[in-house]
Amino acid sequence: MDRPRVLIADDHTLVAEAFKKALEPEYDVVAVVADGRDLLSSAKRLKPDVVLIDLGMPLLNGLDAGLEVKKILPRIKLIVLTMNEDADIASKALRQWASGYLLKKSAGVELKKAIFEVLHGHSYVTPSIAQKLMDEFIRDSRSAPRT
Repeated sequence: MDRPRVLIADDHTLVAEAFKKALEPEYDVVAVVADGRDLLSSAKRLKPDVVLIDLGMPLLNGLDAGLEVKKILPRIKLIVLTMNEDADIASKALRQWASGYLLKKSAGVELKKAIFEVLHGHSYVTPSIAQKLMDEFIRDSRSAPRT
């Protein structure tokens, strides 16, 4: 069986190369790109199984690039890989296009777990963000008027 194909989109070269090195024993890293426009063209051309997307990229940010990739390749799995711990941003990405949301400060094994989960049809959200999302959901549901 072929190894899953991964595209990495991050404008920090050292970070992207570290992700590539960590993933290569189990995955086929088909490209590393540094901006949202390259992400779009590479995803169209290479059709990876999974894309890791940093939110803060030049030319086209990760939120907009992820949305565009999902429109072009609706079956692709997209995982946000970011320093951004804002639950509202995570919620927006997960509602619109992301299969996963992972913080860069997470352990390397968590990255592999996230990829595994999304490839098997599940979502993955790093625990600290998942807790913030749950807290927001609970708080919002309590403040909603009951009919």
